[in-house]
Amino acid sequence: MKKLIRKDSEIENLRKACKISDLAFDFVLKKIKPGITEKELEKILSDFLKLKSGKISFKTIVAFDKNSSEIHHKISNKKLKSGNIIMLDFGAKHNGFCADITRTIFFGKSTNKQKNVYETVLKAQEKAIEYLESEIKKNGKAKASIVDKIAREFIEKSGFPSIPHGLGHGLGKKVHQSPRLSPKSKFFLRPGMIITIEPGIYLKEFGIRIEDDILIKNNGIEILTKSPKHLIEIHP
Repeated sequence: MKKLIRKDSEIENLRKACKISDLAFDFVLKKIKPGITEKELEKILSDFLKLKSGKISFKTIVAFDKNSSEIHHKISNKKLKSGNIIMLDFGAKHNGFCADITRTIFFGKSTNKQKNVYETVLKAQEKAIEYLESEIKKNGKAKASIVDKIAREFIEKSGFPSIPHGLGHGLGKKVHQSPRLSPKSKFFLRPGMIITIEPGIYLKEFGIRIEDDILIKNNGIEILTKSPKHLIEIHP
């Protein structure tokens, strides 16, 4: 358990990795244009992360349109068109510590269905974070499986398929490590841990995922990834 509790120096390294990742998101938004391929946009994003931090936490995922419904999409030469969804899953690695962030944006005007799915995912994340914070403030710990359940049940009750992966995972020198947030998790989340919370809805036509890195503190939580989460439309 002790190794899951981050030292101050480790927290600062993870905070810096998250800050660089936020800068990368802001940078890449300006590079999105009609006809750019997933591979081209992935290179732009990864090169920026490497320039600022030296390394990336994992192979950057860029997924357009239907490819966004694949949880671990392999980058292709698919070209961006108006009306496409863009999913970006990436992270800087600073002094060996990994950030992990996902944002989903719209190239062109989003449909009512897409907006509904997006807002459902966002609300599921907000509910899970609110529950986590309230439990930490009240009890000094939160059961990981219940945090997962809060988001999962909200998505299901909204009429969408259940999340096909765990709600989150720990962060450190590995991008995926304990504690795990999943229905079967036995972990309790405690101050000093850094985790992701990343609900998603994956349909045949498209997928939406929103992921943030969260530091659990004695008096609540701190969201380390600051990139905007409101629905973003980039108009060609």
